Amino acid sequence: MTAPGLPSEDPVARPKRPDSVRFAVQLWFGVIAFQLLAMVANWNVLRADFDRQMDDASKKLDDAALAANTDATFIAGMVILALILTAIAGVLMRFTYRGYTWARLVLGWASAFVTVNLVFAVAALFMDTQTDSSLPESPAWAMVPTILGGVCAVGALTALMHRDSATFCREAAAFRAGRRQNGF
Repeated sequence: MTAPGLPSEDPVARPKRPDSVRFAVQLWFGVIAFQLLAMVANWNVLRADFDRQMDDASKKLDDAALAANTDATFIAGMVILALILTAIAGVLMRFTYRGYTWARLVLGWASAFVTVNLVFAVAALFMDTQTDSSLPESPAWAMVPTILGGVCAVGALTALMHRDSATFCREAAAFRAGRRQNGF
């Protein structure tokens, strides 16, 4: 056993990927799936909010055509947003799996973000708020994927910040540095 912060094995040998990194990446597949399901569950709320914002913008700009035919715009925007966020998470997962410290930290930050959203969503369940919102209420079943995705994010955050994950990233960086020739 070596001192903390030092590579535990020969930098020439490829480091062994710990279970914590594998587990974190697998949990992030769950985070993505459950967050997409939560978005689908809240589709009517998101759609109503988009329509309201478009109506407000058309009134401010005095352009009635701005609020017309927003169906395709909303659907395309939501699909593009989901694809972009999924692609970003996938890239972070790939680089974390390969042992890049920056990706582990950014994916950890994203896990913390989803975890905080979970805390606020659960707290909102227990708050009695009377709002004058014109938006429809979110369906009750929409909280299930939100909670499950948040729990996956908590597990991923714990696994990503585990000592084995940090050690693996350091060893992977040393391995990559040892394979470079002439600085490249």
